[in-house]
Amino acid sequence: MSQDPEDEGGQLHTLGLLEQLRAQSGELWGRSSKLHFRVDELLRQLANPNLHDIANMSYRIELWERHAEHIRWTVAASGSIVLARAAFDAAIKEWPHERFTLRQGIMTIREYPQALGKRG
Repeated sequence: MSQDPEDEGGQLHTLGLLEQLRAQSGELWGRSSKLHFRVDELLRQLANPNLHDIANMSYRIELWERHAEHIRWTVAASGSIVLARAAFDAAIKEWPHERFTLRQGIMTIREYPQALGKRG
């Protein structure tokens, strides 16, 4: 997959466009705040289309936005650490220029790329 936003196909590109739409609708706050909240709600559903009602799947592979301040997309969820590690490795292979975490609740198990203090 190309890392150039102009040629990037698939879900990440679509998600990026929807995030732009959410940001732009937020600028119209006074006139159309109802629209902003609806777009925001739909974006949250689209970010995790297959991950509704997954309380028993405690391991999450998360793609972070470029400043690593917010989760952009939950790529996978699993109840098994073995499957979660495999999904984490597959996500890195598919999108090597992105930031990922493998977490169980708030506990970070792995991250990519590794934090500076954790390299070794």
